[in-house]
Amino acid sequence: MEPTETAFDLDRYLRVSGATKPECFDWTTTKPQPPLSDDALFTIAYMMDIESHTIVYLRDLLSTRVVRDSEVTAFLSCWAYEELFHSILLRRFLATQGVSIDDQRFADLRSRTSLADRIIRPGIAILSRITRHFPAVHMTFGAINEISTLTGYQALISRTDFARDRSGSQRPLLTTILERIIKDERRHFAFYFNQARGRLRAPAARRLTTFLVRNFWTPVGVTVRGDPAMRRVCAYLFPGESGVERLAAVDRSVARLPGLEWFDLGARYARRVQASAPRIFSPQNFDPADSPKRRLPARAHF
Repeated sequence: MEPTETAFDLDRYLRVSGATKPECFDWTTTKPQPPLSDDALFTIAYMMDIESHTIVYLRDLLSTRVVRDSEVTAFLSCWAYEELFHSILLRRFLATQGVSIDDQRFADLRSRTSLADRIIRPGIAILSRITRHFPAVHMTFGAINEISTLTGYQALISRTDFARDRSGSQRPLLTTILERIIKDERRHFAFYFNQARGRLRAPAARRLTTFLVRNFWTPVGVTVRGDPAMRRVCAYLFPGESGVERLAAVDRSVARLPGLEWFDLGARYARRVQASAPRIFSPQNFDPADSPKRRLPARAHF
């Protein structure tokens, strides 16, 4: 996806934004979705968890100097609302696959704090107080996360909709849902990218952001679900050289930001995952809790 070169129209976004709710879809007559693989269901559950965690990200951000920017806070208010309903949609879809999700699952995810979180959250609060360039850092990470997310959804369509190139065929339910979510994610990415590009004009902002991205970037959701879960998702969504190239295209979009011309972290991560795939999926490393069940465990094993 090529980032837009024009200014983001926040007023228009605020006018047209709104949750993509379950009522937007016909859950009874849409082309039935064939039963999905374990890896597909695992990936959808991972995405659901990360979308539901947006409120926690918002809580952390509103304790920083970002809250002083009226445009940013207006956007974040709509962003969090839309992301919540992405999670609700994915949860509803999993139910059509015979997978039930406990509310306790989300409570458990929000109550757990990873080592990275225990380090990063206080660091963010301190950084926000000592430098006026913190919003540039936040917007850059936001742009990376949003384009990674929408690319993941696009890859999920490719991995589950085998009739997508047939003219006149009705879209399967998951494809229909994901296409609507992707539309929201494109707008989110456009906002973050344009904000980051403007804020990175300052040399100090570029130096600070480059240092933090180089040293603290992780794929979306790692601090919530852990790296082993992300590796499984990455191996499923981005297999082989074509998968690496898909993430390299994401890297090239990010590299258009001032000071991030070097960015290649997505493709590098995919190559590491592929190199270690036999070890990750060997029988001695397989956890039966990772298999789909009629009822998923509250803690995010699946």
